[in-house]
Amino acid sequence: MGADAGTGSVSAPAPAPAGTVDLVHLADERGNRCVVRVTGPSRPGSHNLRADVLVSASWVDARLDVHLFPGDLDLWRAELLGLGPGREARIGHDRGLNLVLHMIEDHSLAVTVHDPDRLTTALGIRPAEDWIEAHCRRAEEVRRVWPQIC
Repeated sequence: MGADAGTGSVSAPAPAPAGTVDLVHLADERGNRCVVRVTGPSRPGSHNLRADVLVSASWVDARLDVHLFPGDLDLWRAELLGLGPGREARIGHDRGLNLVLHMIEDHSLAVTVHDPDRLTTALGIRPAEDWIEAHCRRAEEVRRVWPQIC
């Protein structure tokens, strides 16, 4: 992906593989990346979704998983809309994997991924200016693809 001149952001991410939706897709020109890729129901007939959490930087390349409930999407969207310097948006909360986006004064993000059984890491990402609106649309896309769960 190529950097946009002077903005510190990168060009639009490639689309998610067929049958999946990227609820989160943050990346920058330094190669730091955090993706939460929803892959579908956790098992047939379940009332939650399974997602891969892909985190990469020069020191880490990890694939973890998280289960999302319909209320998680509501909370995620509300936290995104309220995000500003010094505030956070989370996925996972107190169930297993916890992904935290903490906005810094310069509007870059401190991204922390904590999986109590496997990994804790943090990386900085400077997202595109419209990333919050784009990520709210991503949450709606998850609901559109899996209405029987969401």
